[in-house]
Amino acid sequence: MQAQKVIERLGYTQNEAKVYLAALALGEAHVSDIALRAKLPRTSVQSIVEKLHKDGLMNFYVQRRYKYWVAEDPKRFLASLRNREEALREAMPALSKMRNSQRKKNVPAKVDADATLDVFRLLAESVQQPVLITNELMEIAYVNRSWERLFGYGLHEVRGKHPRMLQSGRTSRTAYDRLRETLLAGKLYQSDEFVDRKKDGSTFHLLTTIFPVSRNGRQYFIQILDDTTERERIDALRTEFTRAFFARK
Repeated sequence: MQAQKVIERLGYTQNEAKVYLAALALGEAHVSDIALRAKLPRTSVQSIVEKLHKDGLMNFYVQRRYKYWVAEDPKRFLASLRNREEALREAMPALSKMRNSQRKKNVPAKVDADATLDVFRLLAESVQQPVLITNELMEIAYVNRSWERLFGYGLHEVRGKHPRMLQSGRTSRTAYDRLRETLLAGKLYQSDEFVDRKKDGSTFHLLTTIFPVSRNGRQYFIQILDDTTERERIDALRTEFTRAFFARK
């Protein structure tokens, strides 16, 4: 299997895999050199190397006011996998307990809802894409660590608030109208028109995918952000969240 595909299967985007492999081949290089080898825009590569740096896969040093980026040893991927495996192993007793408790009759609705959110939370933390989850009242119930790194907010700062706090003012009203109509119809909404605002005031846009998951009066809305070329990956993630929701029944 090609190295790029292996990295993508670990949860990274196609462009992130390209940037890491380009940096690995170059050794020590400026962002512009990495961008040239990866055949990607320099601005995109700058964001990617910073993300990979946070994940422990890239490092840098400054010499004569120039920043040189270096890809870390590929063994870091193994360490990341071990950390995920350990996190899942630690969560297994709680997950098993939740599953067994759902077999009992007359489980309070709030307890059941919390258990479902716990499963969503575990799924969200196992992927690299920024994920935001709201309840039926459109209150933010959870964001994963990738989302926190991207937006600059911690979960404690956004929980219970409406996602409109992230609006930049640069997205058309038509886009919001289409979003509302689509979700009310119980369908998936996907667009690259949305321009969001980070905590520091800077703006950006990625492929935005939002879909409802509902049954027996309970509902969540899952939002996933990703590169515009990764629609198939989004479809796979949507399937995982939907399966997790219906597994609670």
